[in-house]
Amino acid sequence: MGVDASAAHTPTPITPDPHAQDKPSVVGSTVAQVRIVPVDAATYAEVSELLARHAHLFDNAAAATTPAAYTDDATLAGVPLDRILDGFPADRVMFPHHTTDIVVHRIDDDTLRVWAKYLIIRGDGTAGSGDYQDTVVRVPRGWRIAERAVSRGDRPADDPDGPSTRTLSTATWLAPGN
Repeated sequence: MGVDASAAHTPTPITPDPHAQDKPSVVGSTVAQVRIVPVDAATYAEVSELLARHAHLFDNAAAATTPAAYTDDATLAGVPLDRILDGFPADRVMFPHHTTDIVVHRIDDDTLRVWAKYLIIRGDGTAGSGDYQDTVVRVPRGWRIAERAVSRGDRPADDPDGPSTRTLSTATWLAPGN
């Protein structure tokens, strides 16, 4: 009996499950009721540009220009950004930041959750990396970072900046306010 080659390569149509948002999805060891909602290309481009703007502002110690990337009441790791910036010496040397692997999840029309990786090149030529997880909101000036969580990633005891363990995950990205 012969095999119909065309039948073997015919894709099976995928029918969306109308109840998918009602089913729990497993995230790590936590069961969450989450439906990931992607954004359109224009929004993704705006968010990518926003993250690049953040890196340029901090790499150039341009703290006074944070409204270009942050909301007026933004927090970094739960601490008001303006309080953090008050402690930065004006002549602080900032290592170049490079942001990559950007993923965006729409919470609602005016709120996004963003997860990105960052790389830094230190003065001694070594590199460090970590994660940013942001809540980005639409304000009259455009998209701005309202909340930022930072994890330095898994680094060994002999890392020039000291050891660390990654603290951000898919569960924290999908859950606003983490």
